[in-house]
Amino acid sequence: MTNMGSPMSQVSRNMQGSGGGGGGGRFTGRGESGPGHVSSFGASATAKISVDASLAGAIIGKGGVSSKQICRQTGAKLSIQDHERDPNLKNIELEGTFEQINEASAMVRELIGRLNSASRRPPGVGGGGGLGSEGKPHPGSNYKTKMCERFSKGNCTFGDRCHFAHGEAELRRS
Repeated sequence: MTNMGSPMSQVSRNMQGSGGGGGGGRFTGRGESGPGHVSSFGASATAKISVDASLAGAIIGKGGVSSKQICRQTGAKLSIQDHERDPNLKNIELEGTFEQINEASAMVRELIGRLNSASRRPPGVGGGGGLGSEGKPHPGSNYKTKMCERFSKGNCTFGDRCHFAHGEAELRRS
């Protein structure tokens, strides 16, 4: 397990062959290929990346656009499952060849990095929303006092102009 920093709490990769299913000369991941064959050719593997549950929606993207793009570009299958023990985490499961998984996990990490940098941006940067002339919220304002539900589902269209927080760093205590 590798700690990739907050909010991505851990990355655990299970790079093990998965049973490829019904024959047809397909590599099953159990070393059953005949003599003279390269046993790792087309080998199927799975990887799990554990991320903060609030990032799952953004990783999927509006209408599944982000996850579909990752699958289309890499050829890997991507699914998001509940974490076995921690309800605050989700597992991103990638399935494909080692190359496909490496490329897909790099794309997921890049997406998470972009999400983290967007949530670390100071509240006054990029649009202002509910800010006064000095870059401070108006008195009595609810600006960024709650988490944006749409952002956590991956479909906030307001971006920097959103009046809700897109991460703990933006969250204002009222």
